[in-house]
Amino acid sequence: MSKQQYVGVPLEELAPIMAECLAGGQEVVLTVTGNSMSPFVRDKKDQVVLVACDPTQLQPGDVPLYRRRGGKYILHRIVERDDGVCRTRWGEAEPLSSRCDRLEYTMLGDAQWQEEPHIAPDQIVAVAKAFISRGKRWECDSEEYQTNRLRWHRMRFWRPLLVRLYHLPRHLRYGVPYRLRRLLHSLKKK
Repeated sequence: MSKQQYVGVPLEELAPIMAECLAGGQEVVLTVTGNSMSPFVRDKKDQVVLVACDPTQLQPGDVPLYRRRGGKYILHRIVERDDGVCRTRWGEAEPLSSRCDRLEYTMLGDAQWQEEPHIAPDQIVAVAKAFISRGKRWECDSEEYQTNRLRWHRMRFWRPLLVRLYHLPRHLRYGVPYRLRRLLHSLKKK
């Protein structure tokens, strides 16, 4: 039996097809690339199930696919919603002293600690309905998923350490010690 091969296609090329599917009410399943949402969403191993949404109705905790002003597509979690009247951050609403007619979101990847503010609703393409990881489908509205998401958010200030620990086995295997062993082995042969 032959091993399955995958072909990577830039999301910019898939965008028209994806938009058509979403407009028709279909789910779109994409394999995630990048480490900004690890450890829960793994690079080139896990998938996201996207659905169409009303970008003005998203709340902190939702995971939209959005397009940065430079054209790059990103999948990050909303940590703050600012509608000009009230700023909502993970369920805590704070009335604003001055009002304005705008809505914007602040995003944050699960493996990151630097927020990306000023994301407008017109930049949002779709929202995650579920994630598929290790053969299991995790619905974003399930209690188990919400509990894990909230736990991870509360550990925000520990993320730099936790993400480094998560990636440590790979670094030990392929990082400097591995290269040093290869170098010493090649020197012994000479």
